[in-house]
Formats: sequence, C-alpha cells, structure tokens
Amino acid sequence: MAPLLLGLAQLVIAIILSAIAAYLAFYLFQWFTRNLDEWEELRQGNPAVGIVLGAIVISVAIVLRPALTVNTGLWDIGRALYVRVLVVEALQLAVGLVLAVITLALALFLFAALTRGIDEVEELKKGNLAIAGLLTGVVIGVALMVSQAIGQIMNLVSGLLL
Repeated sequence: MAPLLLGLAQLVIAIILSAIAAYLAFYLFQWFTRNLDEWEELRQGNPAVGIVLGAIVISVAIVLRPALTVNTGLWDIGRALYVRVLVVEALQLAVGLVLAVITLALALFLFAALTRGIDEVEELKKGNLAIAGLLTGVVIGVALMVSQAIGQIMNLVSGLLL
C-alpha cells in the first residue's frame, strides 16, 4: 500500500510542477517575443505561434523528465523514506525547471543572434510555418541534447540530499 501512496503523491507533485513548468515555458516564449501578443495570436488562429508554444512546452517536459527519477538505491530503508523521496523529487523538479528555462532561453537567444537576417517574431506574427518549424526544431533539439546532462545534475542533487 505504501508504494501506491508514494506513487500517487509523486503523481500529484509532478502534475503541480508540470503546470508551473508549462506556465514558465509560456513566459519564456513571451520574453523571446516581446513585441508579440501571444494570446491574441492564438485567438486569431495563428498556427505558427501555437506550434512554437507547443514545442517549448514539450521541450521543458523533455528537459524535466530526468528530474522525475529519484535514485533511492543508497538510502536506508525506513519509514521516512517516502517523505524523503517526495521532498527530493520536488527539489529536483524545481532545480530542473530552472535549468530548463535557462537552457531554452539561452538557445533561443543564441539562435536569434546567429540569424540576424531573420526577424523570427515578425515572421511568427505573419503565421510563417517554416520559421515556426525551424524554431520548433531548435528548442526540441536543444532539449534532447541537454536532457542527459540535466539527468546527471539531478543525480548530483539527489546525492547531496541524502
């Protein structure tokens, strides 16, 4: 019964922090597209904005995925284990969330700096699906490349909290 309760508690923590992650991903996109009213673009049915926003949320999830695993192999088995696992998982997700937002912000900033001939925000306003696809590839690609490193950092965080 205890593993079931632990699993349910982990699920609740993951859902809450996932909602926060999705909001922060949206905020990250707003920071990148300062001159764009994302909600208005979505209301008008701009698929380019929707595609990039979806990609950013997926990218945050990819980066955070390793933070959902808590290495309890070295821990003493006991009653406090379950509470400890939940606390460590919440801290790992918080650290992972910060790292995900920083990583994706840097990737978008560097990409924008390297493509000076293209105004990505203006192209997204126009509904340019080619630019949306390119930005989608950039953020998902970066997320896939850094997720393993984030996992290693999460193992360190877990080890420090023993």
